[in-house]
Amino acid sequence: MEIDFSVSELEVLSAALTRLKFEDPPSEPFFGSHYFAAAHDRILRSIITASREKGDLGRAARWEKWRDWQGREYERTLIFHYATALTAWPTWSDEEKVEFLRVCAAPFTPGEADLNSLREEIDSSPQARTEGEPNQ
Repeated sequence: MEIDFSVSELEVLSAALTRLKFEDPPSEPFFGSHYFAAAHDRILRSIITASREKGDLGRAARWEKWRDWQGREYERTLIFHYATALTAWPTWSDEEKVEFLRVCAAPFTPGEADLNSLREEIDSSPQARTEGEPNQ
């Protein structure tokens, strides 16, 4: 199935998805959803590709820059608090934790070092739940 949107319509949709996802507290079930992250990624890739194809390289570059993780302290803090409240967090492997953080950070694109640093910070936080402790 293919749906035809203009670049401007995709930009509005992306902005709405970002606001919805990064509400405080985070929106359930969207925050940790692989489907939500993948759909938003496809929208952003479509914006960037269409902008390049139209010769609007500045627009494409602005969207690529917007996806950068650097300076995303609000989102990082929200993810930190969300993950520390998860009962399942201590039961996951380091790889599962990093993948979960990648999904939570989407549509932004933190590097492996950023994700591992955040994982380590969550793991060492006194706020992190221990296995069997109920969610509040």
